[in-house]
Amino acid sequence: MQLFHSARFLISVAELAGLPDAALPEIAFAGRSNAGKSTAINVLTQQKRLAFASKTPGRTQLLNFFELSERDDQGQTVARGYLVDLPGYGYAKAPESERSQWDTLVGGMREAFRAGHFE
Repeated sequence: MQLFHSARFLISVAELAGLPDAALPEIAFAGRSNAGKSTAINVLTQQKRLAFASKTPGRTQLLNFFELSERDDQGQTVARGYLVDLPGYGYAKAPESERSQWDTLVGGMREAFRAGHFE
């Protein structure tokens, strides 16, 4: 069973100022590097290569937004929400400055949520 008409890559965000409009619901996938976050997005959307899944930890380095949509009564595509693939933590082999930026980005998402930016 397909839950949505389509899912497509929308945008990668490196800073919180680049977040898309908060008018649509978002489901974010957070966890350790190589925990299967990207694979879960691919399974839920029934697409094999929508979110890039790698055997190498730390490949997801930005907030990756995927738009979910369905068709309305007139057959028009209507955006219904986002799936968000967050950078992993733990095993990524990256410079400390880069890992710190990921922590700031994901932590900033947490703070934006607490401030009411997301519903």
